[in-house]
Order: sequence, then C-alpha cells, then structure tokens
Amino acid sequence: MLGPASDYSRIASRYDSTRDLPKEHLIACYARLVERGLMPNRGAILDAGCGTGQVSLPLVEQGYDVHGIDIAAKMIEIARTKVQPGGRAHYAVGDVRDIALHAGSIDAVVVSKLFQHIEDWKGVCRELIRVVRPGACIIQINERGAFGNAVRRYFARRADELGFAGRYLGLNPHGEAELRAHMKAEGCDAIPFDASDLRWTTSISYGEALGRLLEKLYAEFWYLPEAVHRQLIAETSAWIETHPEGRATIDRLTPYLVVEVFRTPR
Repeated sequence: MLGPASDYSRIASRYDSTRDLPKEHLIACYARLVERGLMPNRGAILDAGCGTGQVSLPLVEQGYDVHGIDIAAKMIEIARTKVQPGGRAHYAVGDVRDIALHAGSIDAVVVSKLFQHIEDWKGVCRELIRVVRPGACIIQINERGAFGNAVRRYFARRADELGFAGRYLGLNPHGEAELRAHMKAEGCDAIPFDASDLRWTTSISYGEALGRLLEKLYAEFWYLPEAVHRQLIAETSAWIETHPEGRATIDRLTPYLVVEVFRTPR
C-alpha cells in the first residue's frame, strides 16, 4: 500500500501566483544541460510531480514530447490550459510511485520539489530510474531562497521550538547529501552542475507573507495540529507588529536555481 503524499489540489488556484520561477532561467538551465550532454535536444521528457507545468512547459515550447504526472487533479487541469496549440504535452493525473510508462521509454526526467512531499521518496527514485532509458539523467531543479522570507522563517523557527521540526512527509528539502547517497546506492552517478548564477530578485510584504501562511499555501505546515497553527499565526502576527512598518514591511529576496543531476546506470 502506498504511503501518504501531499496533494496540492486545495491550493491549485494560488500555486502559480505564489511560486516564483522565471521561465527565462529555466530555458537557460535547459540549454546548459543540453550543451553538456545531460539532456537530449529533443525527445520524451517526464515531469514527475508536474503540478501546473511550470518546470516543463518551456520544454514543450521547444519541441520536446513532455509527459507530466501529478496526483493533484486540479493542478493537472491548470497545466493543460497552459499548453499552446500544437504543443506535445501529455499532462495526466498519476502517481509517481507507480508510473504508467514502459521501462526505458523516457529520455530524461525533470522533477522540482517532489521528494520532500512523498513519504516513500526512495521508492519514487527507483520508479524514475525504471522509466528512463539506461544512461539518461534524472534532473532535480529547485529554487533556493524564494520562500525564505523573514515571516516564514519566524513561523518555522517557532514551530521547531514547539517540537514540530521535520515537518515534511519525505526528504528534507536541504537533504542533498541523503539524496546523493541513495541515488549512488541505486547505481546512479551524481554529475556536478552549477546553476547558482541564474538568480533573480523578488520582494514580499510581511502582510502578504502572513496571508500565505493563513491560507496554508505551503505543505510544510499542513500537518501541524490546527491549534498549533492558530497559535503560530497569532505569535507571528504579533511579531510583525513589533516592526516600525508592521505588515507593510518589505522583504527583498534573491533566489537562485539549484540543480542536481543523476546519470542512471547504463
């Protein structure tokens, strides 16, 4: 029996407006991957845990045949609406732990913020290795620093102090070493790839950041007891009001891409 996984259907309508991942940086990242032979310049790409298609739609526009799967039906509905006429995209509801594709039928896999939201993330890795052709790559693309605003940091720190650390169902999002160790055990080679120069700037007010926590837009906090969540909201709101500009305080961030590449056994 499959274990728990976070279903983003409840926040599908707010997902794209609260996730900042510039298309031009993705395109630049993919170009570098192709140049280094870590992605084909055409072919079948699996976007595992595709959500609304943010990560893979630039590939569709460049002529790739993209297969995207996600357990969240409402996220899939949004992804489908964004595909331009003629785009070879196949976004479907599915479980990344049991992918309806033949072994070795995919030329590369892309994932983003996937392993942290599935309890059996190691099983997901094995399934991704199964469907990709031997010697092809599994590519994890995440943004670092986009969500680390001061309000969320305060909220998370207080959750830690109350004994609610380890809030993700699966892999800690900063658990790169654990992921590399597991992929090595599965016979994959980690390929160094630095995309940290692909940076951008963004800003958020303390009031907007608090509002996103109130709306429960981040799965990290979904599993807190409701009473604890309410307490943390109250404490965070009070903390915000200690600042001279209160909720109008602006936090400026400089996120950047973090890319991990794993070449599967030949």
